[in-house]
Amino acid sequence: MILFLRHQYGQFRTAALVTFVLLLLVSIFILIYGKVDAFIIINSSYNGKLDQLFPYITYLGDGLIYIPVVLYCIFFNRQFLVPVVAGIILCTFFTHFLKRVVFPDELRPFSLEMQRLVVHKVKNVTLLEQHSFPSGHTSTAFTMALLLSSVMSNRLWAYLLPMLAFFVGYSRIYLAQHFPTDVCAGIIIGLLTSYLSLLIYEWWRNKYGIHPGYVK
Repeated sequence: MILFLRHQYGQFRTAALVTFVLLLLVSIFILIYGKVDAFIIINSSYNGKLDQLFPYITYLGDGLIYIPVVLYCIFFNRQFLVPVVAGIILCTFFTHFLKRVVFPDELRPFSLEMQRLVVHKVKNVTLLEQHSFPSGHTSTAFTMALLLSSVMSNRLWAYLLPMLAFFVGYSRIYLAQHFPTDVCAGIIIGLLTSYLSLLIYEWWRNKYGIHPGYVK
């Protein structure tokens, strides 16, 4: 746990705490309403403006988000490629190992229609069928949000980035792509992956005697 004792990771500690609080709130919501009813509550709370907004918000958790993050590292903070690449590899491994090996038969919310439950669908959003658990978009969003928060000197980012990742997770439920339990697991993967990636970064910096870089 040495990372949490070092001053330069103060922003990560704050972002991780914000993420943990969000995880706790989502978990309580699921415990109160259950997996299906929690999904129905969120998915059925829709309007035209949100239907237009969330398809864009959800892209922030797409794998393509790695491209601008990597480009930022190349041009502004090259040494930070180490935890970012580690984060990409670990997040992808944990997410797809759970999706395809541990829980390969988990169906997505579309399956509720077989129980004659109404699922709100957003126009032009293709609903996937399998590999529901966990939410890959959520794990990607939280991994990148937490890693980026660790190099931001402005404390505000430690609050904004996890909240933005949270809305990515919310969008996955709103768009009927995942259950709240899938999003909850994605948040946990984001926390674990980002922490392990910074441990790797810490080991690498100590090995080569490199000081961390920050941006405003």
